[in-house]
Amino acid sequence: MVLFFAIPNLYMLFISFMQVGGYGGIVYHFTLANYGLLFHWVEFKVIADSLLFSFLVTIFCLVVGYPFAYIIATSSPKRKIVLLFLVIVPFWTSSLIRTFAMMFLIATDGFINSVLLSLHLIHQPLNMLYTMGATYVGQFYSMLPYMILPLYASLQGIMDHPEYMEAAKDLGAGAAKTFWKVVAPLSIPGIATGSLLVFIPTLGTFFIPLLMGGGGVVLVGNFIENQFLAADNWPFGAAASAVVIVITLLLIGLSSRYMNNAFLEEER
Repeated sequence: MVLFFAIPNLYMLFISFMQVGGYGGIVYHFTLANYGLLFHWVEFKVIADSLLFSFLVTIFCLVVGYPFAYIIATSSPKRKIVLLFLVIVPFWTSSLIRTFAMMFLIATDGFINSVLLSLHLIHQPLNMLYTMGATYVGQFYSMLPYMILPLYASLQGIMDHPEYMEAAKDLGAGAAKTFWKVVAPLSIPGIATGSLLVFIPTLGTFFIPLLMGGGGVVLVGNFIENQFLAADNWPFGAAASAVVIVITLLLIGLSSRYMNNAFLEEER
């Protein structure tokens, strides 16, 4: 664990305080300038846009994933196997391949525009690819299974204890009230886990904005990639990476604290 996680991240943190050479590379002189640059408007906006993007993708996945996970948890055993299979199938292929498949579907000469043109529903191809909307769609498509599976596990645990719903029914609660007062609160651990599994990878991803945004969408993931590979400014890229890691650790810490408090309250 120390070899494969701590040492690379500590080295990255170390070079984030170094200077960049005149022709790229690393000059081992201490500076805080790299972190100061992140508060310039352009760089700060990239981080803010990335946080908003990750938040909205997480919300979209939750809104779509929760009903689907609920349907799976309340389905018959045979139907449950089929639905779970459909959720897991995307993991059989690389996310990069799935992104290229999505690009083929929404391209100007792609499948969706071809079908719409053949049905005379549109008169010219829709410009869907290489937009911010396409980036949202690609990220949502890639992250949705990571939301559904934790939600399903949480909801299945609730469904395995039908006495909760029976108690609510005995107290006069209808189906809607039972869901909001019993099922939804008990499924919060699944919501928190799924949200973390979607938000954190979305914050750091770079190839989906690069491919589906066509270079016009700049988020912190491909911003960092540009600093390391194109600009050859490793210290600045490392500083941006360190900020992303700090945000990630804060989210994990807040989630763990909330979960521990909820567990202690439940025990009481």
